[in-house]
Amino acid sequence: MTRQPHDQFAKEYLEELLKCLGMVEIDKNVKSQVREIDIWFSPGTPTEKMSN
Repeated sequence: MTRQPHDQFAKEYLEELLKCLGMVEIDKNVKSQVREIDIWFSPGTPTEKMSN
């Protein structure tokens, strides 16, 4: 849950920035003492270099 407007902005900004590199989940629920994390990023597989 977002408590501050700048917090939501930061989450959305990071999601846009990282989504081309892998999977991004905002406000992901996890099993542990901490019940929610703000941003979860999983790097994707490297893509082949485009030749010009």
